[in-house]
Amino acid sequence: MSKVIPHNWEVPQVFRDRLGAHAGRQRTMHHEGHLLIILHEPPKAETTERAARIYWRKPDATWKATGSNATTIAALRALVEDYQAAEDAMEARSVAAKRSTDWFELIHDTAPLLRAARGMHAALQEAREHAKTDTQVIALRDTAQDIERTLELIHNHAKSGLDYAIAKSTEDAATNSEHVLESGHRLNLIAATFLPITALGSLFGMQLEHGLEHDNAPWVFWGVAIAAFALGLIVRGSLPKAKASA
Repeated sequence: MSKVIPHNWEVPQVFRDRLGAHAGRQRTMHHEGHLLIILHEPPKAETTERAARIYWRKPDATWKATGSNATTIAALRALVEDYQAAEDAMEARSVAAKRSTDWFELIHDTAPLLRAARGMHAALQEAREHAKTDTQVIALRDTAQDIERTLELIHNHAKSGLDYAIAKSTEDAATNSEHVLESGHRLNLIAATFLPITALGSLFGMQLEHGLEHDNAPWVFWGVAIAAFALGLIVRGSLPKAKASA
């Protein structure tokens, strides 16, 4: 005998026969005017377990619910409101999300909530089909549909936000790389320009007698300097040109 349905509920035996040790997926069972609605609580981030809630609607439109003494639809409405609260929390996070980490966490957390809300909507749609005149069931079905739709929009928005954040990060990295390459090229040009005169300055700065200290001074100095700068310009001109940005 199934332990999912409380033992003191006088539900049709067919309901107990169709359930095992676990509630299973969210769904609605119908038999001779009786409705048994199996739903899940909103998923929690710290666990993968899905706590089940069982709701029994009798042919006389009175209700029973696990964890509640209410004989009305109030317990079922409270569960739907829990989903609404979770939806509002996700929407607030989507407004505050800025970084790719924020968007990824939002996608991660909305996915199970969206699946659960979709299952709840499907179960309530089944209940609505078997309780065509119960306006309260219809109202909750409509609310569940709105919750599912909103969560789907939030989930898709989070995906788009993550894609944008990744693309923006890639673009910024490419821009920074281009700036580094351009800066490096400019430094190479400067180094190429002054390399010859630096080398000659180091050579002639050595404490050696080379015979040019007093020979036609200072014209020899300026001649060597001009020749060194000319050689630097030649070396600079031989460097490959930086590629223009597309």
